[in-house]
Amino acid sequence: MIRELFERSVIFGAGGGGDVVSAYVVCELLKSVYGVSSCLPGAVLWERWVVDPYPGPIPRHLIRNAVVENCVYVGSNTYAERSGRVVRLTSAAVAEVAGVEVPSVTLEYGVVGIRKCFDELAGEGWRIVLLDVGGDILARGTEGGLWSPLADSLSLAAASEIDAPLVVLAPGADGELDVDYVVSRVAEVQVLGGLYGVIGLWVDLVRTYESILPKVTSEASRVPYIALKGQIGEVKMRGGSRRTYIGPLSLVGFVLSSKVAAAISPLAKALAGTRSLAEARKAVNLIGVATELDMEIELAKIVGCGRPASGDDYIKAREIARRKLASPS
Repeated sequence: MIRELFERSVIFGAGGGGDVVSAYVVCELLKSVYGVSSCLPGAVLWERWVVDPYPGPIPRHLIRNAVVENCVYVGSNTYAERSGRVVRLTSAAVAEVAGVEVPSVTLEYGVVGIRKCFDELAGEGWRIVLLDVGGDILARGTEGGLWSPLADSLSLAAASEIDAPLVVLAPGADGELDVDYVVSRVAEVQVLGGLYGVIGLWVDLVRTYESILPKVTSEASRVPYIALKGQIGEVKMRGGSRRTYIGPLSLVGFVLSSKVAAAISPLAKALAGTRSLAEARKAVNLIGVATELDMEIELAKIVGCGRPASGDDYIKAREIARRKLASPS
Protein backbone atom coordinates (compact mmCIF):
# COMPACT_ATOMS: atom_id res chain seq x y z
CA MET A 1 0.00 0.00 0.00
CA ILE A 2 2.83 2.43 0.84
CA ARG A 3 4.46 1.84 -2.54
CA GLU A 4 1.12 2.19 -4.31
CA LEU A 5 0.45 5.57 -2.70
CA PHE A 6 3.92 7.08 -2.68
CA GLU A 7 6.10 5.60 -5.44
CA ARG A 8 7.17 8.33 -7.88
CA SER A 9 5.32 10.98 -5.92
CA VAL A 10 5.66 14.72 -5.44
CA ILE A 11 4.80 15.51 -1.82
CA PHE A 12 3.51 19.07 -1.67
CA GLY A 13 3.86 20.98 1.58
CA ALA A 14 0.28 22.24 1.55
CA GLY A 15 0.23 25.04 4.09
CA GLY A 16 2.90 27.43 2.86
CA GLY A 17 6.64 27.81 2.43
CA GLY A 18 7.81 25.97 5.55
CA ASP A 19 5.92 22.73 4.94
CA VAL A 20 8.30 21.84 2.09
CA VAL A 21 10.93 21.06 4.74
CA SER A 22 8.77 18.28 6.14
CA ALA A 23 7.88 17.16 2.61
CA TYR A 24 11.60 16.63 1.99
CA VAL A 25 12.05 14.75 5.28
CA VAL A 26 9.07 12.49 4.55
CA CYS A 27 10.49 11.73 1.08
CA GLU A 28 13.72 10.64 2.76
CA LEU A 29 11.73 8.52 5.22
CA LEU A 30 9.79 6.83 2.43
CA LYS A 31 12.97 6.03 0.56
CA SER A 32 14.97 4.77 3.53
CA VAL A 33 12.29 2.87 5.47
CA TYR A 34 9.48 2.02 3.08
CA GLY A 35 11.40 1.21 -0.10
CA VAL A 36 10.03 4.05 -2.24
CA SER A 37 12.66 4.69 -4.91
CA SER A 38 11.50 8.04 -6.33
CA CYS A 39 10.02 10.96 -4.38
CA LEU A 40 10.28 14.76 -4.71
CA PRO A 41 9.35 17.51 -2.25
CA GLY A 42 6.90 20.10 -3.57
CA ALA A 43 6.00 23.55 -2.27
CA VAL A 44 3.29 26.17 -2.03
CA LEU A 45 5.00 29.52 -2.58
CA TRP A 46 3.68 31.46 0.37
CA GLU A 47 6.43 32.26 2.83
CA ARG A 48 5.48 33.47 6.29
CA TRP A 49 5.98 37.11 7.26
CA VAL A 50 9.30 36.44 9.02
CA VAL A 51 10.73 35.37 5.63
CA ASP A 52 8.66 37.49 3.23
CA PRO A 53 7.24 40.57 5.00
CA TYR A 54 4.67 41.42 2.34
CA PRO A 55 0.99 40.41 2.25
CA GLY A 56 0.00 37.32 0.33
CA PRO A 57 1.65 34.47 -1.55
CA ILE A 58 4.42 35.11 -4.05
CA PRO A 59 3.05 35.56 -7.58
CA ARG A 60 4.95 33.97 -10.43
CA HIS A 61 5.99 37.24 -12.08
CA LEU A 62 8.17 38.04 -9.04
CA ILE A 63 10.07 34.74 -9.17
CA ARG A 64 13.57 34.77 -10.60
CA ASN A 65 15.84 31.95 -11.88
CA ALA A 66 13.12 29.33 -12.19
CA VAL A 67 11.43 27.42 -14.98
CA VAL A 68 7.83 28.68 -14.95
CA GLU A 69 5.18 26.51 -16.57
CA ASN A 70 1.93 25.42 -14.93
CA CYS A 71 4.21 24.58 -12.00
CA VAL A 72 7.16 26.68 -10.93
CA TYR A 73 10.31 24.56 -10.78
CA VAL A 74 12.44 26.01 -7.98
CA GLY A 75 16.18 25.44 -8.02
CA SER A 76 18.88 26.30 -5.52
CA ASN A 77 19.37 29.76 -7.07
CA THR A 78 15.67 30.66 -7.31
CA TYR A 79 14.47 33.69 -5.38
CA ALA A 80 11.64 36.22 -5.34
CA GLU A 81 11.97 39.97 -5.63
CA ARG A 82 9.55 42.15 -3.69
CA SER A 83 9.96 45.90 -4.18
CA GLY A 84 13.69 45.40 -4.69
CA ARG A 85 14.04 43.10 -1.69
CA VAL A 86 15.41 39.60 -2.34
CA VAL A 87 13.36 36.84 -0.68
CA ARG A 88 15.15 33.51 -0.27
CA LEU A 89 12.55 30.78 -0.79
CA THR A 90 12.43 27.87 1.64
CA SER A 91 11.93 25.62 -1.38
CA ALA A 92 15.21 26.91 -2.84
CA ALA A 93 17.05 25.84 0.31
CA VAL A 94 15.43 22.42 0.03
CA ALA A 95 16.40 22.25 -3.65
CA GLU A 96 20.00 22.98 -2.65
CA VAL A 97 20.15 20.30 0.03
CA ALA A 98 18.22 17.67 -1.92
CA GLY A 99 19.96 18.37 -5.22
CA VAL A 100 16.65 18.54 -7.12
CA GLU A 101 14.27 21.06 -8.63
CA VAL A 102 11.26 21.50 -6.36
CA PRO A 103 7.90 21.60 -8.19
CA SER A 104 5.91 24.45 -6.69
CA VAL A 105 2.50 26.08 -7.00
CA THR A 106 1.53 29.71 -6.79
CA LEU A 107 -1.94 30.62 -5.59
CA GLU A 108 -2.87 33.54 -7.83
CA TYR A 109 -5.11 31.34 -10.01
CA GLY A 110 -6.93 29.63 -7.15
CA VAL A 111 -7.80 25.95 -7.18
CA VAL A 112 -7.83 25.88 -10.97
CA GLY A 113 -4.20 27.02 -11.12
CA ILE A 114 -3.06 24.47 -8.54
CA ARG A 115 -4.85 21.70 -10.41
CA LYS A 116 -3.07 22.66 -13.65
CA CYS A 117 0.27 22.15 -11.91
CA PHE A 118 -0.88 18.79 -10.56
CA ASP A 119 -2.03 17.75 -14.04
CA GLU A 120 1.29 18.81 -15.54
CA LEU A 121 3.16 16.57 -13.12
CA ALA A 122 0.72 13.71 -13.62
CA GLY A 123 1.36 13.96 -17.35
CA GLU A 124 5.03 13.28 -16.57
CA GLY A 125 4.14 10.19 -14.56
CA TRP A 126 4.23 11.69 -11.05
CA ARG A 127 1.71 10.98 -8.31
CA ILE A 128 0.52 13.89 -6.18
CA VAL A 129 0.54 13.77 -2.37
CA LEU A 130 -0.30 16.58 0.06
CA LEU A 131 1.42 17.07 3.40
CA ASP A 132 0.30 19.42 6.13
CA VAL A 133 2.29 19.98 9.30
CA GLY A 134 -0.03 20.55 12.26
CA GLY A 135 -3.36 19.48 10.81
CA ASP A 136 -5.17 22.77 10.25
CA ILE A 137 -5.93 21.46 6.76
CA LEU A 138 -8.68 19.50 8.57
CA ALA A 139 -10.23 22.63 10.08
CA ARG A 140 -13.89 23.48 9.68
CA GLY A 141 -13.14 27.21 9.76
CA THR A 142 -14.89 28.07 13.01
CA GLU A 143 -12.07 27.01 15.35
CA GLY A 144 -10.90 29.79 17.66
CA GLY A 145 -7.21 28.91 17.25
CA LEU A 146 -7.25 28.82 13.46
CA TRP A 147 -4.83 31.31 11.85
CA SER A 148 -4.02 30.17 8.33
CA PRO A 149 -6.75 28.21 6.55
CA LEU A 150 -6.44 29.57 3.01
CA ALA A 151 -3.32 27.91 1.57
CA ASP A 152 -4.19 24.56 3.15
CA SER A 153 -7.77 24.58 1.95
CA LEU A 154 -6.88 25.66 -1.58
CA SER A 155 -4.42 22.77 -1.76
CA LEU A 156 -6.98 20.35 -0.31
CA ALA A 157 -9.70 21.41 -2.74
CA ALA A 158 -7.37 20.86 -5.72
CA ALA A 159 -6.00 17.55 -4.43
CA SER A 160 -9.46 16.19 -3.66
CA GLU A 161 -10.37 16.35 -7.35
CA ILE A 162 -7.82 13.59 -7.99
CA ASP A 163 -8.14 11.99 -4.53
CA ALA A 164 -4.45 12.47 -3.80
CA PRO A 165 -3.26 11.07 -0.46
CA LEU A 166 -2.99 13.59 2.36
CA VAL A 167 -0.41 13.23 5.13
CA VAL A 168 -1.20 15.11 8.35
CA LEU A 169 2.11 15.20 10.19
CA ALA A 170 2.72 16.18 13.82
CA PRO A 171 -0.80 17.16 14.92
CA GLY A 172 -0.87 20.58 16.54
CA ALA A 173 2.71 21.41 15.55
CA ASP A 174 1.89 24.78 14.01
CA GLY A 175 0.28 26.10 17.17
CA GLU A 176 -3.16 26.51 15.62
CA LEU A 177 -5.42 23.53 16.38
CA ASP A 178 -5.09 21.47 19.54
CA VAL A 179 -3.54 17.99 19.18
CA ASP A 180 -6.64 16.20 20.46
CA TYR A 181 -8.87 18.19 18.13
CA VAL A 182 -6.79 17.30 15.08
CA VAL A 183 -6.91 13.62 16.05
CA SER A 184 -10.70 13.88 16.42
CA ARG A 185 -10.92 15.23 12.87
CA VAL A 186 -8.71 12.38 11.66
CA ALA A 187 -11.18 10.03 13.35
CA GLU A 188 -14.05 11.63 11.41
CA VAL A 189 -12.20 10.86 8.17
CA GLN A 190 -11.50 7.34 9.44
CA VAL A 191 -15.19 6.64 10.11
CA LEU A 192 -15.90 7.53 6.48
CA GLY A 193 -13.26 5.08 5.23
CA GLY A 194 -10.66 7.73 4.45
CA LEU A 195 -7.76 6.69 6.72
CA TYR A 196 -5.15 4.62 4.86
CA GLY A 197 -2.78 4.21 7.80
CA VAL A 198 0.01 5.85 9.75
CA ILE A 199 3.67 6.55 9.08
CA GLY A 200 6.22 7.54 11.72
CA LEU A 201 9.51 9.39 11.89
CA TRP A 202 12.67 7.65 13.11
CA VAL A 203 15.72 8.95 14.96
CA ASP A 204 17.99 8.45 11.96
CA LEU A 205 16.14 11.39 10.36
CA VAL A 206 17.82 13.75 12.83
CA ARG A 207 20.70 14.08 10.37
CA THR A 208 18.27 14.86 7.56
CA TYR A 209 16.68 17.62 9.63
CA GLU A 210 20.09 18.99 10.59
CA SER A 211 21.06 19.23 6.92
CA ILE A 212 18.17 21.58 6.15
CA LEU A 213 16.96 23.36 9.32
CA PRO A 214 19.97 25.71 9.64
CA LYS A 215 19.17 27.02 6.14
CA VAL A 216 15.48 27.81 6.68
CA THR A 217 13.01 29.52 9.01
CA SER A 218 10.20 27.10 9.81
CA GLU A 219 8.90 26.69 13.34
CA ALA A 220 6.31 23.98 12.63
CA SER A 221 8.69 21.76 10.65
CA ARG A 222 11.21 22.08 13.49
CA VAL A 223 8.78 20.46 15.96
CA PRO A 224 9.31 16.83 14.85
CA TYR A 225 13.08 17.38 14.96
CA ILE A 226 12.84 18.61 18.55
CA ALA A 227 10.73 15.57 19.41
CA LEU A 228 13.28 13.24 17.79
CA LYS A 229 15.94 14.85 19.99
CA GLY A 230 13.92 13.82 23.06
CA GLN A 231 12.39 17.13 24.10
CA ILE A 232 8.74 17.23 25.19
CA GLY A 233 6.58 20.02 26.53
CA GLU A 234 5.04 23.31 25.47
CA VAL A 235 6.90 25.78 23.27
CA LYS A 236 6.02 29.28 22.04
CA MET A 237 5.80 30.15 18.35
CA ARG A 238 5.40 33.26 16.15
CA GLY A 239 6.84 35.60 18.74
CA GLY A 240 4.68 34.12 21.48
CA SER A 241 1.41 34.57 19.62
CA ARG A 242 0.87 30.79 19.60
CA ARG A 243 1.87 27.75 21.63
CA THR A 244 2.26 24.10 20.75
CA TYR A 245 2.92 20.90 22.65
CA ILE A 246 5.77 18.64 21.59
CA GLY A 247 5.35 14.95 22.37
CA PRO A 248 5.19 11.47 20.83
CA LEU A 249 2.44 12.44 18.38
CA SER A 250 4.83 15.01 16.91
CA LEU A 251 6.46 12.03 15.15
CA VAL A 252 3.26 10.62 13.62
CA GLY A 253 1.81 11.16 10.16
CA PHE A 254 -1.77 10.12 9.39
CA VAL A 255 -2.28 9.17 5.74
CA LEU A 256 -5.76 10.13 4.57
CA SER A 257 -7.91 10.38 1.48
CA SER A 258 -8.00 14.05 0.42
CA LYS A 259 -11.38 13.43 -1.21
CA VAL A 260 -12.91 12.30 2.09
CA ALA A 261 -11.16 15.08 4.03
CA ALA A 262 -12.51 17.69 1.59
CA ALA A 263 -16.02 16.23 1.84
CA ILE A 264 -16.15 17.25 5.53
CA SER A 265 -14.42 20.60 4.99
CA PRO A 266 -16.65 23.67 4.53
CA LEU A 267 -13.52 25.56 3.47
CA ALA A 268 -12.53 23.18 0.67
CA LYS A 269 -16.14 23.12 -0.56
CA ALA A 270 -16.28 26.92 -0.65
CA LEU A 271 -13.03 27.11 -2.62
CA ALA A 272 -13.84 24.51 -5.28
CA GLY A 273 -13.47 25.90 -8.78
CA THR A 274 -11.95 29.24 -7.77
CA ARG A 275 -9.80 30.86 -10.43
CA SER A 276 -8.01 33.63 -8.54
CA LEU A 277 -6.67 34.45 -5.11
CA ALA A 278 -9.18 37.28 -4.79
CA GLU A 279 -12.05 34.91 -5.57
CA ALA A 280 -10.69 32.40 -3.07
CA ARG A 281 -10.38 34.98 -0.32
CA LYS A 282 -13.92 36.21 -0.95
CA ALA A 283 -15.32 32.66 -0.95
CA VAL A 284 -13.85 31.93 2.47
CA ASN A 285 -14.78 35.33 3.89
CA LEU A 286 -18.38 34.77 2.77
CA ILE A 287 -18.66 31.77 5.08
CA GLY A 288 -17.34 33.88 7.95
CA VAL A 289 -13.69 32.82 8.02
CA ALA A 290 -10.75 35.22 8.22
CA THR A 291 -7.57 33.98 6.56
CA GLU A 292 -3.83 34.47 6.76
CA LEU A 293 -4.18 36.85 3.80
CA ASP A 294 -6.58 39.05 5.76
CA MET A 295 -4.19 38.99 8.71
CA GLU A 296 -1.16 39.86 6.57
CA ILE A 297 -2.99 42.79 4.97
CA GLU A 298 -3.72 44.18 8.42
CA LEU A 299 -0.18 43.42 9.56
CA ALA A 300 1.19 45.49 6.68
CA LYS A 301 -0.93 48.41 7.85
CA ILE A 302 0.40 48.06 11.40
CA VAL A 303 4.14 47.58 10.81
CA GLY A 304 4.59 48.38 7.12
CA CYS A 305 5.71 46.15 4.26
CA GLY A 306 9.26 44.89 4.49
CA ARG A 307 9.38 45.26 8.26
CA PRO A 308 9.50 42.62 11.02
CA ALA A 309 6.51 42.01 13.27
CA SER A 310 6.22 41.02 16.92
CA GLY A 311 3.91 38.47 18.47
CA ASP A 312 1.67 41.30 19.66
CA ASP A 313 1.54 42.65 16.09
CA TYR A 314 0.36 39.27 14.80
CA ILE A 315 -2.33 39.07 17.46
CA LYS A 316 -3.54 42.62 16.81
CA ALA A 317 -3.64 42.09 13.04
CA ARG A 318 -5.62 38.88 13.43
CA GLU A 319 -8.10 40.50 15.80
CA ILE A 320 -8.66 43.39 13.39
CA ALA A 321 -9.17 41.01 10.45
CA ARG A 322 -11.69 38.93 12.37
CA ARG A 323 -13.51 41.99 13.71
CA LYS A 324 -13.85 43.48 10.22
CA LEU A 325 -15.27 40.23 8.93
CA ALA A 326 -17.75 40.00 11.80
CA SER A 327 -18.87 43.63 11.35
CA PRO A 328 -18.32 44.65 7.72
CA SER A 329 -18.68 48.38 7.14
